[in-house]
Amino acid sequence: MSTRAGPAVDRREVDAPLARDVRLLGDLLGRTIGALEGERVYEAVEALRGLARRRRGAAGEPEPQLGEEMAALVASWPLDLAANVGRAFLAYFLLVNMAEETHRVRRRRAHASQGDGPPPRSLEAIAERLRADGVSDDELRRAAGQLELRPVFTAHPTESQRLTLMQKLQSVHQELLGREEATPVERRGIDARIAMQIEGIWQADHLRHRRPTVLEESRLLLRTFRSTLWDAAPEAAAALREASGISAGEAPAPIRLGSWMGGDADGNPNVTPELTWQTALMMRETALLAHLEAVIELDTLLPHSRRRVEGGRGLEAGLERDAEQMPELSAVLGDRPRAELYRQKLRFMQARLRATLAENQALLDARAAPLLAGEIASSRAGGEASGAPYRRAEEYIADLEAIVESLRGHAAVASAEVAVQPLLDRARAFGFHLAALDLRDHAGKFHEAAAVVVDELEIAPEGRDYLELSSEEREALLARELDRDWFPAGARLAADETLRRFETARRIIDLLGPQAMQTCVVSMAAAPADVLAPLLLARQAGLNDVAARAPGGRLRIAPLFERVEDLEAAPGVLRALFAHEAYRRHLRAHGDLQEVMVGYSDSAKGAGVLPSLWGLYRAQDRMRREADAAGVRLLFFHGRGGTVSRGGGPSHDAILALPPGAMQGAIKLTEQGEMIQFTYGLPAIARWNLEQSLAAALAKSLETPEQGMTAEARARFEGAADELAADAEDVYHELVSDNPELPGYFQRVTPIAVLSDLAIGSRPTFRPGGGTTIAELRAIPWVFAWMQSRHVITGWLGVGSALERFRLRHGEAGERLLAEMRRDWPFFATLLSNVEMVCAKADFGIAEHYVQRLGENDMGTFETLRGEYERTVAELLRISGQQRLLETSPVLRRSIDLRNPYVDALSFLQVELLGRLRGMGEGDPARQETLEAILRSVNGVAAGLRNTG
Repeated sequence: MSTRAGPAVDRREVDAPLARDVRLLGDLLGRTIGALEGERVYEAVEALRGLARRRRGAAGEPEPQLGEEMAALVASWPLDLAANVGRAFLAYFLLVNMAEETHRVRRRRAHASQGDGPPPRSLEAIAERLRADGVSDDELRRAAGQLELRPVFTAHPTESQRLTLMQKLQSVHQELLGREEATPVERRGIDARIAMQIEGIWQADHLRHRRPTVLEESRLLLRTFRSTLWDAAPEAAAALREASGISAGEAPAPIRLGSWMGGDADGNPNVTPELTWQTALMMRETALLAHLEAVIELDTLLPHSRRRVEGGRGLEAGLERDAEQMPELSAVLGDRPRAELYRQKLRFMQARLRATLAENQALLDARAAPLLAGEIASSRAGGEASGAPYRRAEEYIADLEAIVESLRGHAAVASAEVAVQPLLDRARAFGFHLAALDLRDHAGKFHEAAAVVVDELEIAPEGRDYLELSSEEREALLARELDRDWFPAGARLAADETLRRFETARRIIDLLGPQAMQTCVVSMAAAPADVLAPLLLARQAGLNDVAARAPGGRLRIAPLFERVEDLEAAPGVLRALFAHEAYRRHLRAHGDLQEVMVGYSDSAKGAGVLPSLWGLYRAQDRMRREADAAGVRLLFFHGRGGTVSRGGGPSHDAILALPPGAMQGAIKLTEQGEMIQFTYGLPAIARWNLEQSLAAALAKSLETPEQGMTAEARARFEGAADELAADAEDVYHELVSDNPELPGYFQRVTPIAVLSDLAIGSRPTFRPGGGTTIAELRAIPWVFAWMQSRHVITGWLGVGSALERFRLRHGEAGERLLAEMRRDWPFFATLLSNVEMVCAKADFGIAEHYVQRLGENDMGTFETLRGEYERTVAELLRISGQQRLLETSPVLRRSIDLRNPYVDALSFLQVELLGRLRGMGEGDPARQETLEAILRSVNGVAAGLRNTG
């Protein structure tokens, strides 16, 4: 999050603890290297670090000529030395990143303790601003009560660090937090423990040597759910209640987590229906274990006795039912705890949770069970399950509600609020399912499965194969079939994997309830038939009944519009769907709610960042108008990635930059790859990021399409955006899509050729079809590779030329209009802010080194790209009035400046090693070790820039 210019602050004083931590970690790392590897490695690291700092001007004036000396130094090193130096810089960045996160936590605590008012993006601050703008308390409470924030966690291949290292770094974080207030003796102990962690980090293997399985990716995300989100989500919900004045009953769970792990089969053949089932059971296991742990801890907090208080009627009735359902346990408990009514209730609840865990374990496949075996065994240490399993999370919630009601009834308000309400908040937010598991697959897969059903029902046109029909013919056939009052149940569900996926969805919903799985996402949706086909499959699996007599539904169908042409067509697709009576019955079964996912990655890869983001904005606005006309509510699901070109940037700003009226009480957005650890890896950071997103969502939900700028200003701004996007897309196509030189340049001057060896995700690097061209390359490695070579064209290309052409075409009036758009239009301001950040991370001095050492007559392409980059920087500075990028974001600017020399050192090392690798034959004995050294440098650059894909 950028820190805007405000009151004068002595940054050196504010950041002194961070500087001390960085020095400490650097010193401890240096000692570790010296002790474990010898002075040779330590001295090599220091020599390269010193040259890199001098080249950037860390000790006075920059000395760019030192680049040749850096290149000569790394070229002189044998492979083992080069590999250890790369490992050192990677370890340094991992430690510095954790130091910065620790400093963020400290600063948040300091701000809260100083009583300087609420932080600018907090719920309290946003609520104060809304009230000052005329929003009444009733309006605020109503909006807060309807608010839904749905972060959806995905296992895309952008997390380059291993779980083992993350755990060690989080231990470093805890030690640093305690060090500031420690005594000298305590600090020596802390430093020794940090040194132990650094020693482990140094001697650990930083690479995965095989791609993680989908279940292993799931385990990583489950750990995040348990270690941070389990507390952070209900804490952010409590902050919403406090800021808005609503009760826990009025907003039972404003944050509901989602997940694609185990459900996203698009392009990933490893995601089978069986694996989806296992994932759902693993999530259930995780939730049940956490609930059981909390109930066990609660046991000692509620010793209230019947001799002193009277239990509520709901609690007493529940205890009677428990005794009837679990007579053996009731006899074991005997009379001793009966006077302590809450402890008696909690013993029954523990037994029921243990029984539910045992039931779940019996359902788990043997391949998944070992992932949680230790935790399950631990949970049962208190005795074998002898209770009646909970059939639904609602039964557990009812037990907690009865306890809260009873405590309040005899004025034990503190016990109700402090001890039990957090458990109730978690139960409402997570249930027994933990997170809603989405299904996703390619539209083509749904049509292939629909062909099986059409063949089964014998409803295809005479002599025609379903897959040979045009999109319009498929639409007519599917709509006609869905409109029938009666249909035969599909008897061939097992014959097609996609059909079996829907059967699995029905099993999950039957076991875990409707919150466990709500949405089927259709990738590459382009026509109404792409939505009707999975609806037909859901009907055949017993999920959605669209018959006129008794419409019902348990699975929403959400088209994913991601390519530029599909976003343009999206409003018309919705209009056509809304015109089909069978589809309207489907929507009525879901409360007239249509979920639509919009994708950022593929549109940016195809047209560039400016046309992509503007196309998304315009498509959302037009889809909202179509929905309003049809009386349908839209839930937009934003497929955002970590980088700007994939919709990245602060979620708070992104939500506020949405079109007016685009958020109708709820918003859903992906959290992907390395951003999960950056955003949710630490408890305090996770809570703050959720609160910021909730605050923005609250403000946006109170905005109507008529609010904000005038209709005249909106027309002028949108007309200018159309013009800018058209120019930017022309430039992007000229330099990328239509440039025959670009594919070879990309292959030569980036490490794309080795990224497939970086086993950081279960999904293949290229889309299905066997191709290995840029067109088939997924957006994530496309972004990752350009980031590594510091071109970062995916986040800025086309923007500078578009701004310059607009300014030259319209003169001073155009320049004033651009400045006005930046000042008054959140969409444009956020776009330029994010592009500015990307440009600050790009470095064409380093990119030139890649081209000179690895390219083949590529300087012409390089100079063209550098000219576009310099044009973009100049135009950004011209509009903002700054002398330097990020001048008004000093914290971010300083972080980038401090990191750059160390990233440079890794870049020079990476270029040298790539050159060596390309000169080796397949059978060279040094090839594998060289490749691994390159991959560690890739991880290091990613950690240094804090971006992958």
